[in-house]
Amino acid sequence: AGADVLNGIALGTDHVLITGKLWDRMYKVDFPNWPTLFASSSKDGVALDNGDEAKDPLAIVSVEEGASEEGEQLQAASTDTFSVIEQVDHDASSFTQGLSYGYDNDGKLYIYETTGLRGKSKVRRIDPDTFAVIKSVDIDSAYFGEGSTFYTDADGNRRLIEITWKKQTGFVYDADTLEQLREFSYTTTAPGHEGWGITYDASAQEFIVSDGSANLYFWDRDTLAEKRSVKVTRLDGREQDQLNELEYMDGLVCCNIWYSDDIICVEPESGNSVREYDMSSLWPVDERNAGADVLN
Repeated sequence: AGADVLNGIALGTDHVLITGKLWDRMYKVDFPNWPTLFASSSKDGVALDNGDEAKDPLAIVSVEEGASEEGEQLQAASTDTFSVIEQVDHDASSFTQGLSYGYDNDGKLYIYETTGLRGKSKVRRIDPDTFAVIKSVDIDSAYFGEGSTFYTDADGNRRLIEITWKKQTGFVYDADTLEQLREFSYTTTAPGHEGWGITYDASAQEFIVSDGSANLYFWDRDTLAEKRSVKVTRLDGREQDQLNELEYMDGLVCCNIWYSDDIICVEPESGNSVREYDMSSLWPVDERNAGADVLN
C-alpha cells in the first residue's frame, strides 16, 4: 500500500510537525496568521501547556475555485494558510495514528508516534534531529493502535497514553522506556465505543478524545473518567464527524478529518470551529506515492 491520508499533528517549539499514514516524509509547518501559536510553550519549549493564551478569532481557510460566497469572504480575510519550513524523512511503513512531542529528564525533546494495523501496531520514540527511530515496541496483535499523546502525571512522571480502535482498551507507557505500565477500559460513542485520536490539555489536566463521530470526549487525567463531551461544528454551522487525530494547540483542539486533508481547530468549551486549514497542497494527492493516504 502507498501513502495514505494526512494523520499526524504535533506541536513543537517553533513549528507544527505533520505527516500521514504511510508517508515517507514529515513536514515542519508554520501558520503565519496564528501569531500566538508558539507563544506559550512550557517545559523546555515544548508546547504542552498553552491553554490560557488568548485565542485569535481569525478563521483561516484555503478556498478552491468555485467555493461558496462565505468561503470567499474568509479567503479575503487571509490567503496564506500555512508555510513549509522543512521536509524531513519518515518511515513509509508507519500507518501513523498518533504523533506528539515530549521530553526526557534532561529536557531533551523526542517525538512519540503510535501506528496502526492489526499485527503491525507500534509505539515509537524518534530522534527529532535525525528522525531515526530510537526505540520501537510492538503492541499485542489483538489491538489496532490508534492515537497517543505525551503528558506528565500528578507526580511529575513522563508518560505516553495510547488508545486502540475497537477494543475499548488503552495503555499508559513510561515515556522514557516505553514500558507498558497500565491498561484501562473506556467508552465513547455507542454502539462502537471506538478510539481514534487523543491529545492532552495540561492547563485543565484532561485528555481530549475522538472516536470518528462528531463528538469530542474530555477525560480526567488521573482517573480517566469522562468529564463532559461536545459536538463539533464547522465555520458554516454544519456538524463535522470523522474527527480523527488530535493536537491541543494554543487553547484549541485541532482535528484531522478522516478521508480529507483538512485540519479544523475548535474551541473545547463549545466545539465550534474557529480555524480551518485545507492542507491538500502540502503534498498533493497526485504526487504521493501510490496508495499514499490523507494527512492524519
